[in-house]
Amino acid sequence: MIGIIGAMKDEVDILIEELEDEQEIKVASFSFHTGRIEEHDVVLVQCGIGKVNAAIATTILINTFECDLVINTGIAGGCKGTKTKDIIIGEGLLYHDFDLMAFGYDYSVVPNMPKLFTPHPEDLMKVRSVLNKLGLEYKSGLIASGDKFVTSYETIKEVKDLPLAVEMEGAAIAHTALRLGTRFIILRYISDVIGEESQVENYHEFEEEMANRSSRITLDLIRNL
Repeated sequence: MIGIIGAMKDEVDILIEELEDEQEIKVASFSFHTGRIEEHDVVLVQCGIGKVNAAIATTILINTFECDLVINTGIAGGCKGTKTKDIIIGEGLLYHDFDLMAFGYDYSVVPNMPKLFTPHPEDLMKVRSVLNKLGLEYKSGLIASGDKFVTSYETIKEVKDLPLAVEMEGAAIAHTALRLGTRFIILRYISDVIGEESQVENYHEFEEEMANRSSRITLDLIRNL
């Protein structure tokens, strides 16, 4: 079973339309949509924005629907070295708003957790292989998550290595999946770039387009897994 999670309606609606034998199941106020894409059993959910929503929905995906793999798809803000419409594969996920430095921990490190939440190497290889097959350019690297729409590098200044993208759910999904022993893939599509004068305008201009693109690429990914 493959679980697919997106924060916003635009990020999951196209995928739901592609489900064969689609059924809606409500759990804890979330609407989960089960069905098939090609030969794969799939369950989809719109989790809502933010880390808590993402963690709750991921927990239900794994514990209730027994997902073997969780794919998180959606849009993100880009950092230096990225541009609007870039595809980002999350090689490592962290929080940009988690701070226990007063107790001797490195910034963003959760006690008893790794410094980065990292997907299984085999899953990263599969994603790269599919994107290469589809002729799609991409970047792989760090994604930082926090409960804030980031418009300034000042917000993420404590993060040791500059991420490729910042958003609001990926690290929580990766964190939850790791704790529950389930593999995960985090994909992001850049809708805006931090610090650009037109960042907010670009977000509104490209939000729907990039959410739809993320859905289409996720479909291709599942079909080629």
